[in-house]
Amino acid sequence: MSSLRLRQLREEDADDVARLFVEGWGESRQMNGDEIRQWFNSEALRPEDLLVLVDPRDRVVAYFDVWREGESVDIDVAAPGFWDEALDQAENQARALGAKRVRTFFLDGHELTGRISERGYSNIRSSWTMEIEFGVEAPAEPVLPDGIEIRTYRHPEDEEAVYETVQEAFADNWNFHPESIESWREFRVKWRNFDPDLWLVAWDAEQVAGASLNYPGRTDDPGYGFVGTLAVRDPWRRRGVGEALLRRTFALLHACGLRKVRLSVDAENTTGATRLYERVGMSVLRQSNTWERNL
Repeated sequence: MSSLRLRQLREEDADDVARLFVEGWGESRQMNGDEIRQWFNSEALRPEDLLVLVDPRDRVVAYFDVWREGESVDIDVAAPGFWDEALDQAENQARALGAKRVRTFFLDGHELTGRISERGYSNIRSSWTMEIEFGVEAPAEPVLPDGIEIRTYRHPEDEEAVYETVQEAFADNWNFHPESIESWREFRVKWRNFDPDLWLVAWDAEQVAGASLNYPGRTDDPGYGFVGTLAVRDPWRRRGVGEALLRRTFALLHACGLRKVRLSVDAENTTGATRLYERVGMSVLRQSNTWERNL
């Protein structure tokens, strides 16, 4: 019988959990204790869904969380040396929530791949982290499509319009789940590295055509910026709005001293996003896969 004990995450566990993410996932999941401590201030996260396994001396050896979406539960896990123990507990939590299936995601080629396959998971989708790197010379400013103006996001005046734009733009994407503005706010606006000066909004007269929601990749690693969301509403697609937002984003982040820009994208995206990113000079840095099993 395992000597490990399951309990809720505590704020004093933050540095240990950050270490587990770095040890388990390397550069692809860099975290620090401050990021994890922020979870305790989020109204969107339930304490009972953030869990750790501890040894008899109450030392944290594994972390996982569960997030329910309809009949599925998404599992995020950091448990080097205790992957199976953590997955056993996470799947039990999913069953207790009434889930019919569970999903988890991790880096392509990771040591967990064989183990997760043996547990009955199937690889159902892939995503790419793409990157572009600049030198000292600033990237060129974009040529704006006729009638389009790109402005800096105004908070809170633009919040509802940008939220609605993102929801509309991603409504047809794989695995999209409608999100309340309260939840959206928790994970975008209230996040600790949110800077309204790094968000860009494309306007066509008084209508929002699209938005680029950008962040410094990490507050303690100033080398790159991250495009958290690039959204263009359907009536403005294939008119160059997405490319204009992206190129303006590159210039903006470069002016902030960031020489690399990254973003994540569904590898099977049907809107042409991957072609756009390649056209502006981005390339695939790494691939992550989503795995699913029925309970």
